[in-house]
Amino acid sequence: MKKMAIITLAVMLLSCENEISYEAYPEMGEFYTESCGLKAVGTDSVKCFAVKVDNFVVKNPEAKQHFLYPKIVENIKSSSLNSTFSFDTTDGETIEFLF
Repeated sequence: MKKMAIITLAVMLLSCENEISYEAYPEMGEFYTESCGLKAVGTDSVKCFAVKVDNFVVKNPEAKQHFLYPKIVENIKSSSLNSTFSFDTTDGETIEFLF
């Protein structure tokens, strides 16, 4: 099973020439894993997670180029319900989520 995961990761990395490698920001892998479970938690937890990711990418703007970043943002977006949270993007636009 580990060999299959390593092979899959290697293929993903090789297909992403212009993107920052997985090793550059291992936190993004952790954020992605955590974001996959957001639908099972409450609104406050989703908002806290979104703030945590946003704070990380503010301190590490290059992390927005990581191949997992759009997936993390999409997981946050799909887990939101009825509150509003703004999220900074690489192009200067703000994404607003309704929780």
